Amino acid sequence: MTQFLASVRCAAEAELVLAAGADIVDLKEPNAGALGAVAASVVRDCLEAIGGRKPVSATVGDLPMEPDRVANEVTATAELGVDTVKLGVLGDGDPQSCFEALRIRSLPAELVLVFFADALPGLDPIDAARASGARGVMLDTAGKGGASLTDYLPIREIQRFVEGARRAGLQAGLAGSLRARHIAPLLALRPDVMGFRGALCERGARDLSLDPVACAEIGQLVTTGRSASEARFEARAASAMC
Repeated sequence: MTQFLASVRCAAEAELVLAAGADIVDLKEPNAGALGAVAASVVRDCLEAIGGRKPVSATVGDLPMEPDRVANEVTATAELGVDTVKLGVLGDGDPQSCFEALRIRSLPAELVLVFFADALPGLDPIDAARASGARGVMLDTAGKGGASLTDYLPIREIQRFVEGARRAGLQAGLAGSLRARHIAPLLALRPDVMGFRGALCERGARDLSLDPVACAEIGQLVTTGRSASEARFEARAASAMC
């Protein structure tokens, strides 16, 4: 079942998305870049407020691919007590050495590698996950100027990404300025996670405060859409067995 991930910047926003049915609370500062990190104190406040009701993920910022820095930042964030740490993979620097540095760390949280559809680094996501010990891979967008994931990659390419991750035993996530209109076609691909920020905010602007009505609408669309998607999948599977 596809999980609804909602990105928040503080404990008050975490409460809003929990009320809207979020399955994963993702800690991220939208004013600090595509994967801007919140302060450690904010992570602690959010973890205390959430109190284990739902899993919590956190980004580590838009880091250059420098092995020591990447490994240290990922480790420090994991040690705050989150369930998952998200690391954006860029093509500059030395990503392979970053993966090797991460693999030898005993992280107290799962690692998810994020690849940007508008700045793909020329690395195979599955190979990168294996090299780093990541539990999952996610597609997102680096630019937040209005274009969405499907503006950069056709559905067939996104489907190949999801299916490739599934075959490799990895979780597959989709994000990147997703709006209500993207939910049905992407849910049909059966990703493990779909992530939202801008669609949950006032006027659809990711740097503004969350809008409770928008949060509820997106939550409802994901909930009803994934049920319909699962039903269609089970019907096709049953038909294939006949």
